[in-house]
Amino acid sequence: MLTKWVFPDPGNTDLNMYRCGIEDCEPGHSWGPGVRDHYLVHVVLGGFGEFRCGGQLHRLGRGDAFLIAPGEVVEYRADVADPWSYAWVGFHGLKAEGLLREAGVSVRQPVFRPDDDGRLEALVREMLSAADWKRGRDPQLLGLLYQFLAVLARRPGVVREDPQGRRQEEYLQRALDDIATNFAGPLTVAGLARRAGLDRTYLYSLFMDHLGVSPKDYLVRFRVDQACSLLRTPLSVAEVARSVGYDDPQGFARVFRRIRGTPPGAWRRSLTEEGPASGAATPSGTRRIRSSASASGIMTGTREESCDR
Repeated sequence: MLTKWVFPDPGNTDLNMYRCGIEDCEPGHSWGPGVRDHYLVHVVLGGFGEFRCGGQLHRLGRGDAFLIAPGEVVEYRADVADPWSYAWVGFHGLKAEGLLREAGVSVRQPVFRPDDDGRLEALVREMLSAADWKRGRDPQLLGLLYQFLAVLARRPGVVREDPQGRRQEEYLQRALDDIATNFAGPLTVAGLARRAGLDRTYLYSLFMDHLGVSPKDYLVRFRVDQACSLLRTPLSVAEVARSVGYDDPQGFARVFRRIRGTPPGAWRRSLTEEGPASGAATPSGTRRIRSSASASGIMTGTREESCDR
């Protein structure tokens, strides 16, 4: 049985939840070889399986856990005779790498034993339950994710790494603060890099490594998020456009539609028609998938959805 939530449009900077779920795998069920664009922690609840990462093969069972880091080629497979069941949480953000370092988990240390007395499984089940909420869902999920990472950090015998990541986070935070303060003006990526004291190429790599988006895409999405808040006020669409850095309302409308899937005027009308608790007022949205696994490993929905855990 598979129970899974996917969050397609996370909106935080420090830490975002991308997905979570629990599955009793079919014999031989596998994923990969492939890469992810975010961090993914699996906790084995029972049975056995294999995890291949960095050229090493790990035979894992109940009580073990493994990390998939962005851009790392991995492969994992359930045992044929006694297939594993596992819970997983996917996340990314500026603080993700540092929080994992605090827990002694990294690309160099991808396999570990949480020794959590079932607490991690319980937290994932709470996440799945909270994903149904119409109000308060996002802060609840984020709080549960922080608790999940805190449980990892408190496990006995943690060996922590201390690489140069903290300095990178400081550089990135400087650029993010610049965007948050000056997004309504004529910001450019070159200007962001100059004020942060960084090379433009290095700034791009920081955004991609820590946030999974380019500086330009982050700025566009930040402006659109601010526009969504202003569209709840009496300001006209043209006034909203100017307030978030677009002198041309038509250009703003094209950007808004590309990000949100609908023009700003229609997005505003949907708030009135469907109410603040509806999906229209929560642009991030979610997709829920519940299914029993078939022998071929394909779930209800698309093949991509069946293989993203």
